[in-house]
Amino acid sequence: MAIADRVKRQLWASSAGLCQNPACRADLFRVFADGTIASIDELAHVIAQKSDGPRGNDQLPLSERDEFENVIVLCPSCHTLADKAPQHYPSELLRGWKRTHEKIIRRALLIPILKDRLELRSEVRPLLERNKGIFEVYGPHSRASANPLADAAKQWRRLVLVEILPNNKKIATLLEINRHLLKAEELATVRAFVVHAEALEYNHVSGDKNPAAPLFPNEMDSILG
Repeated sequence: MAIADRVKRQLWASSAGLCQNPACRADLFRVFADGTIASIDELAHVIAQKSDGPRGNDQLPLSERDEFENVIVLCPSCHTLADKAPQHYPSELLRGWKRTHEKIIRRALLIPILKDRLELRSEVRPLLERNKGIFEVYGPHSRASANPLADAAKQWRRLVLVEILPNNKKIATLLEINRHLLKAEELATVRAFVVHAEALEYNHVSGDKNPAAPLFPNEMDSILG
């Protein structure tokens, strides 16, 4: 068995690109000055996939060992320590790391419940405009992308990781928490945006590509208008 893509996407989203050991929290996506990106994230099993693996002597069914609840995102160092010395890193500790990290991320992304559409628009529009600006200057169809000297592709990959993906996450959370302010047709647009955002994250983080990834829904440009 292997960890399914849906579980990987959920794990990357919950980790926010950081090691889930609260004492470490290493950045798992290193962006270098030349635009090169190195991914060092590792998906570690709390209870090993096999019964003879680290913490594997457990009643958790083998069919559930590749699910979200049994996998934690770690840097290579923390993963190695946890699996080389499982007696010092029991399953309860690893699950505690994961819960603590998720709480930290939720607090960092603390989203207000807003009173009207104007307030919500003032929160969402700057994020959308920043993402659009990056796409127009460095995206796959930009003028810079046609210039081999501009190295736009590296800048695009870097900015997707450090700006667009975090902005997308905040936009989606803002709109979800304040969905009571949205019209029915806007809710459909938000659903399409979330699918697009998840696919974009998958294509830039997983090391794999989804050729069927949906494009950014144009209706988002006028949402809350």
